[in-house]
Amino acid sequence: MKVKITTLVENSLGEHLALRNEHGLSFLIEIENPRMQILFDTGQSGNFIYNAGLLDVDLAKTDKVVLSHGHYDHSGGLKAFVQTFGTDFELLVGTGFFTPKYGNNNGAWEYLGNNFSRDYLVQNKFHTTLINEEKKEIGPGVYVLTNFPRTCDFEKTNKRFYTYNGQDYELDRFTDEVVIVLEVKAGLVVLLGCSHPGLVNIIEAVRTRFNKPIHSIIGGTHLVEADAVRLERTFQYLQGLNLSSLGISHCTGEKATEYLKQTEERFFVNSTGTSISFES
Repeated sequence: MKVKITTLVENSLGEHLALRNEHGLSFLIEIENPRMQILFDTGQSGNFIYNAGLLDVDLAKTDKVVLSHGHYDHSGGLKAFVQTFGTDFELLVGTGFFTPKYGNNNGAWEYLGNNFSRDYLVQNKFHTTLINEEKKEIGPGVYVLTNFPRTCDFEKTNKRFYTYNGQDYELDRFTDEVVIVLEVKAGLVVLLGCSHPGLVNIIEAVRTRFNKPIHSIIGGTHLVEADAVRLERTFQYLQGLNLSSLGISHCTGEKATEYLKQTEERFFVNSTGTSISFES
């Protein structure tokens, strides 16, 4: 029995040049037995749907849609998905997902949030589940995790990201951030959206909540804005993990990606169209 993860859209293109890439992320998880199909993030547009067609993937079979957090490049394609396939699926989001999100550009505010509200979900009769548990099983061997303790001393809260409560802007603590963890034969596969609470903080939470080794880490790490000290210490941390594969991408940034290409044999470029399978 297999678990297959396909990157439907990502910042970069691989060998399949007919696919569409964009600043965003979307994974499709296909579980063989019992059959389950999970869409994790939807990129910023409907490009992931176009790509799924070229990759011979049937998104109409999707059982659950999990959105890692309320930024446009992870939730922006949901409306296109609904227009194409309807709402016969369960939507899972974290606490704080609907709070408007902004970026602070030297005092100018840029809206970075979702292109839909709670009202849109009600009007279209979504089956929505709000994730507030530290660890919630959503299928056999499939978990969503949230509420990540900030225990790592070199992963500071990013002072560029804010939420808006209707009166004031507040530093975004990303209480809505969720990750997916899959139990496979070799250990745990961790799927990341953007890792805004910090890659090390998230992985340490996974290690604390499961009594199993981590086999693979895939997804966004938001190291694009990390300084040299944080990059070095993060690389040291990753080297200390007994991983079999490492496919971090999206908001990881060119500097970190190039370093890993040169120094980390377990690293693969997780670009648009990449698939990886695991024995379950």
